Amino acid sequence: MAIIYGKKKRRQNNIIFTLVTTLLICTIFAVTVSSFYQDAKEEAYEMLHIQTKQIKDDLVLQLKSDRENLATMANFAAKLHENGEDYDYIFDAFNPIGMISGIGVLEPDGTFVTKVGSMNIADKISYEEELAKGEYISGRVEDITREGQQIVRSAVPIISGGESIGILYGVIKLDVINEKYGRMAKELDAQLFVYDKETGKFLIDTIDKNPGALSNFATRVYNDDYSYDKLVTQDNGYSSFKSILTGEDLYIHYSTIEDFDWGIMMARYETQVFNKTHHLSRLLAKTFGAMAIAVTLYFIVIMKKERSKTYITTQASNIRKMLLEANRENKNVYEALKTIREIAMARSAFYVDTDGEDYNDIQSALSGELLVEGERTYFVSEIFRYAVDLYNLKHLPLAMMTIVPGSHMMKTNPKLYEFMSMHHITDVTVAIITDKNNHIGILGTINNRKNQIIRNLLEEIAVCFSIAIFNKKHLKKTEQAATTDALTGAQNRVAYKRDVVQFDEEKPEQFSCLYVDVNELHARNNKYGHAAGDEMLIFIANTLKDVFYGHHIYRMGGDEFLVFAKNVKQDDIKESIETFIDQLKSVNYNVAIGMSYRTQNMNCEEMVREAEVRMYEAKARYYQNKENASVAQEEENNYVRTKTGIREIDTMLSVLKEHYNGIYRVSLDTDSAHRILMPGYLHYNENENNFSKLLSKYIEEMVHPDFHRTVSSFLNYDALKQQMMEGSIPHTTFKKVNGETVVLSVYKLEEETANPQETLWVFAKG
Repeated sequence: MAIIYGKKKRRQNNIIFTLVTTLLICTIFAVTVSSFYQDAKEEAYEMLHIQTKQIKDDLVLQLKSDRENLATMANFAAKLHENGEDYDYIFDAFNPIGMISGIGVLEPDGTFVTKVGSMNIADKISYEEELAKGEYISGRVEDITREGQQIVRSAVPIISGGESIGILYGVIKLDVINEKYGRMAKELDAQLFVYDKETGKFLIDTIDKNPGALSNFATRVYNDDYSYDKLVTQDNGYSSFKSILTGEDLYIHYSTIEDFDWGIMMARYETQVFNKTHHLSRLLAKTFGAMAIAVTLYFIVIMKKERSKTYITTQASNIRKMLLEANRENKNVYEALKTIREIAMARSAFYVDTDGEDYNDIQSALSGELLVEGERTYFVSEIFRYAVDLYNLKHLPLAMMTIVPGSHMMKTNPKLYEFMSMHHITDVTVAIITDKNNHIGILGTINNRKNQIIRNLLEEIAVCFSIAIFNKKHLKKTEQAATTDALTGAQNRVAYKRDVVQFDEEKPEQFSCLYVDVNELHARNNKYGHAAGDEMLIFIANTLKDVFYGHHIYRMGGDEFLVFAKNVKQDDIKESIETFIDQLKSVNYNVAIGMSYRTQNMNCEEMVREAEVRMYEAKARYYQNKENASVAQEEENNYVRTKTGIREIDTMLSVLKEHYNGIYRVSLDTDSAHRILMPGYLHYNENENNFSKLLSKYIEEMVHPDFHRTVSSFLNYDALKQQMMEGSIPHTTFKKVNGETVVLSVYKLEEETANPQETLWVFAKG
């Protein structure tokens, strides 16, 4: 009886142990699956956040680039108008660029001019209201030339002589913008919405072929504490609601595109978010069933496997996070390889692809064994060829393998066997990724001691790794296209605006700014055609790149270039300028150059303004004297008043008057002045032999009384000299009696001179 009771007791204990263990396993299973779903949700939100920014940045770059192109065309249209020509040349020369598929000009009387003809649309659109908007990009609006068609409109005013003569429109078709960014969203396996925040109308909707408006989401059933009000009132955030199309939860990240007052949303259905998690959950459920049958025998082994899987999943998630930030942090690719190498306890980890991308991380103690140049190229190509022959990988998107220099390799590829033996390579574990365009990426490790773990890890992250590298290449190409001038290959204004922020933060100890303007480009275009003008611009740009190699060169406008040079002595820059001018003389080209130089108190905006003013002075001297190109930084020569170059001076003055009220060259010792902005042949008869009296009269008659004291302080020449000797640029902002704002700045004309005598007084429009 005692024996029966003892067996029963042990059986009960076993049942209790099994039940308790099973309950514990169920709890672990539930918690693990829940954490997987939570991690998947958080990872989905994080990825949506990053991908939203990626598409937003690309869209902003594209729209700004398109607007820059429109601004360039508007400037050219203004020149055509000044020359009495119509816009046919622009329309004939226009080809779709960026996302702009067509252009047209709205004239003040309501006439809309296109390549195919003109029409009066004054009853459809107000010129005054459009002009008041300035440069803008609309939301989804009706096409004013085609009923029933909706477009996005980009507008840039055409300014001539300080007045608007028309508005240049660029047409962005909804199907063009939808096709481009819909394709990007599809590649990211997500849904994309872009909408006008003012009207709520969708510009891009990858779910519905007939885009509606944000208000369509007002009736959705929102999850957790999300709501439609938060979606429309907050600039950035996350949301989730039930889709009426599929009944699934839709996970969303939304953000504002500040520059254009648009909103953007990226979304994924729950089946997309939890696809891997569902798969893993089913796998765990099957594992649980097996564990429930023989829990006492396999409990420790199974738990060990689960820990290993959790470890791999965690490490894979960490690596994915690094890769998702790789566009902003280039080192993240190397950090991801380092993590893989350390997990595998390998000699090295590497990634290469057929587009030339090549990344490698090796133990610091073994850096001397790193394969370089031809050795590396041979090794990777032979490893892939050997794998294809062995595993028939030609049609597999992802293949995992471990290759060792064994007897099979000795027979089939003795050269590779000898190579691996000579370089002490005992094994290579690789993931080979092949896309539909036959681009091949190889992610692998050499001489690892955790073969199974690393195989699982590589399988988890290989595709993500390949996508991250692809995105880096795509972003780099996009940024390069958006920041490069198409004609000359120099950097454009987008790059300039980006770089000046960095220069102002960096503040190099020796910093130069050169403002270069091409002389007689208009005359060359008229005489030989625009192809000759383009040839001239390309030659000058290439000469700048050659002479100022390693420095920052920008094309600022039609015939204007800017050069920033860091950590170069002033004498060396001047020598380079002379070399540049000599090379242009050999082909009978001339330029006007203004230079500003700083060793302290550097501010890019001030330096560009100073260099620009000096350039205009050199340009005036060129057209007055008809001599070789001059540099305003050098010693000044007396002006020779002639009647040559009057048309060119008029053109230059029309540009100057857009930005400046007056420019004087003033001798502080003799109190004499020369007015640059209005040359002598226009018969300006004011007394310039006593500049202080001229300035006093200007203050009394033109300056608002509240600013008399401030501007009068500039009559103290000794104080001005002291400020300039200390490296400062005397300047002040004041208002005229008519309400206009003016910025007065005084520059030295001779940087080398300790006691400033010759100065440049610039009255800029505020």
